[in-house]
Amino acid sequence: MKHITILTSAWLLLFSAISLASTPPIPESVADIAHIHHPVEHHFTGGQPTEAQIHALAELGVTAVINLRSINGMREIPEATWTTSRLMSYYHIPIASTADINPESVALFDQLMTKLDTEALYIHCGSSNRVGAMVALRAYWHQELNVEAAVQLGRFYGLASLEQHVRAQIAEHQ
Repeated sequence: MKHITILTSAWLLLFSAISLASTPPIPESVADIAHIHHPVEHHFTGGQPTEAQIHALAELGVTAVINLRSINGMREIPEATWTTSRLMSYYHIPIASTADINPESVALFDQLMTKLDTEALYIHCGSSNRVGAMVALRAYWHQELNVEAAVQLGRFYGLASLEQHVRAQIAEHQ
C-alpha cells in the first residue's frame, strides 16, 4: 500500500509539473475576464463574460460556450444571443448550489464535453470554481483519474472553495 501511495504522489507531482510548464498563456484580449484560466490549448475557463469578451473569445477561435451559472444568475444577461450572433454554440447547465453538483449534472457535463471534444471552448460560471468542480468530478467518475489527479485537474480549471464538496461527492458516490 505504501508503494501505491508513493507512486500516486510521484505521478501527481509529475502531472502537476508538466501541466504547469505547458499551460498556455492567456491572450491579452481576454485577460480581463474575471478568474480567467487557460488550462489546455482549446479550453478557457472563467467568470461571467461581457458581450465584448464573448466577441474576443470568438476572435481567438472559441466555437462553443458552456455556461454553468444558475438560471437566476442569467436573467438579465443575454449571453445566448451574444454567442449565437458570433456563430458560436451555446450550452447551459444551470448549477445554482452544491446540491446541483452531483452525479446527474456531471453525467450531462460529460456528455457535452465528449460531444465538443475537438472544439475550442469557454466554460464558465461566476468564478470558474463550479467549472473546476465539474471537471474534477468528471475526471474521477467518467475518465478514471484517481482522486488526487482529478482534484488537481479541477484546480487547473478553477476549482477552489468547492474542493471539499468535490471530495465529499467522490467519497459518497464511489
